[in-house]
Amino acid sequence: MHNKDFHVLALVKGEHQFVYIFDEMGWDDLVETLCQQAEDPDIEFSWFDAALLSHRAKTQIESANEANSEADQSPPTDNETETEFKAPIASRLPR
Repeated sequence: MHNKDFHVLALVKGEHQFVYIFDEMGWDDLVETLCQQAEDPDIEFSWFDAALLSHRAKTQIESANEANSEADQSPPTDNETETEFKAPIASRLPR
């Protein structure tokens, strides 16, 4: 399942700042951008930088997916429990 969280990666390298905002669906675009920047000799961005940021991005996505999964599996609140286990109305009427 895909989450709708947005993630931010930032790298400050000397006077240069690289900031990326992405979501899980944009993973391929992010990796492509990192590779293009690593290939460009005019940008002070190395293959090591690309590898580091892609690893951090993947970690952020996995952490968000785990958090969303845990939230989906949380125990019901009192209101949810009460609603699920209420007896039918007919059985609660006075006799």
